[in-house]
Amino acid sequence: MTRIIGILVLFMSFSSVAKADYVRCTPDQQVSLEKAVAEAFDALSAATVQITSSNGAYRQWFGVWDAARAKHVRRTIAALKDHIRTSKITYFCAQNGEQNCDSGTYANVFPNDPSTIYICQLYFTLPTLANSDFLEVFNSGTMAGTIIHEMSHYNIVGGTNDNCYNRSVCTAYARNSAGRAVENADSYQYFAEDAFLKQR
Repeated sequence: MTRIIGILVLFMSFSSVAKADYVRCTPDQQVSLEKAVAEAFDALSAATVQITSSNGAYRQWFGVWDAARAKHVRRTIAALKDHIRTSKITYFCAQNGEQNCDSGTYANVFPNDPSTIYICQLYFTLPTLANSDFLEVFNSGTMAGTIIHEMSHYNIVGGTNDNCYNRSVCTAYARNSAGRAVENADSYQYFAEDAFLKQR
């Protein structure tokens, strides 16, 4: 019975996302990306209900509660979910030296092209969100979180910037620059990852 429920939940997650195209991705990479996108949608769904004044994860990534900023976060997360659900994305698996990929880059996008994510080889070393614990997420982020980060850069989704990177820096950023934290890609990634892990 448990196995049937698990399969049903997995099916429901995959059915919530639009079909995708894959360029130069191996079959294993394609499967990893499909799972990551489904997990990204689930993480954003979990985050949606945690945008409250009493939520510690919200305050950690977006600073003290402010209704206008919360509205901005809510709108961006809704746009992320909608983009995953309705927009056909091409995932281009690039080698180092191609499409702005280097040995330290997981993925990248062009904000004015909301139909393509360039996936770097380092991306495939990240853990999946479902198999992560908070320590892993703290150290490296996840495949699903990286998808959220990159999609939030799209101008028609969130138009986010890279105002800060990594958890310790972005936590301090939320305390000191909350107005810019709501425009930061990593802040949405970390909030969604934490929201997903909290609900398990």
